[in-house]
Amino acid sequence: MKRKTILLISAFLIAISPLAALSQTGLNINRIFTDSFRGKKGVTETVLNHKKLKSKYNLSLYHSLTITGHPDLASEIEPLLTADGAKAKSKEVRYKSGRLYYCLYGLNSTRAGQSRYILYLNGHLNGDNKIILLYLEGMATIEEVKKMLNK
Repeated sequence: MKRKTILLISAFLIAISPLAALSQTGLNINRIFTDSFRGKKGVTETVLNHKKLKSKYNLSLYHSLTITGHPDLASEIEPLLTADGAKAKSKEVRYKSGRLYYCLYGLNSTRAGQSRYILYLNGHLNGDNKIILLYLEGMATIEEVKKMLNK
């Protein structure tokens, strides 16, 4: 029974991974949402794209990586974020000790007119042991995204 459950979950994740990867096409952070990062110990990927997400948060996709215990990966992620941020329509950026600590970028919309957002938080710079990278898509405004993140 346990094996069957694991197989079903694995099949589901394999089925939705291409969908999530396609949404970040054209972004530098797309390189982070690959097996080379996802396969590391301490990395958790979450992909949500169901009706509850849409009705509650006005989003069609929530894709995140939580990286625990790898402060060194921040130096690989930061230049990719900076490059994507250079093309962002809106930006909120905070630095700590000369390093990128937090960013929220509002990107150009998709062809379907959906807004796209990137959020990054390097908790290692604040005594936490995590890096969080989010990619969001949907009709949500930047204010709605901020409200969702503050819950």
